[in-house]
Amino acid sequence: MDLKQQKAETEQVFREIQSMESLPEKACINFQFVTDEPKADWDGFTEAAEAAGYTVEWYEADDEDDEDCLEITTGPVVLTFENLWAEEEKLTLMAAIYGFIADGWGFFEEE
Repeated sequence: MDLKQQKAETEQVFREIQSMESLPEKACINFQFVTDEPKADWDGFTEAAEAAGYTVEWYEADDEDDEDCLEITTGPVVLTFENLWAEEEKLTLMAAIYGFIADGWGFFEEE
């Protein structure tokens, strides 16, 4: 896991999105994680994330080219790169404990 590279990639994508559209002041952020090892602990990661206040959903792959995914969602946060990275870094480190790696993120305004 190279957090420095991951942070740089996240910042680049965030800045690109920010330059193309106006971002909401607050948003919920979805982080996707996939398994990094055959014995990944889906239940353990889910329980740890939920205990930390996140919402967790599991998604099965639609076809053989995709992977099963665990999606973790924050509550509404002020949408800045710094806040996004703080959440991503915390969840990435937690994910590693349970055999997962980060696989992407998105955000939405809560209605």
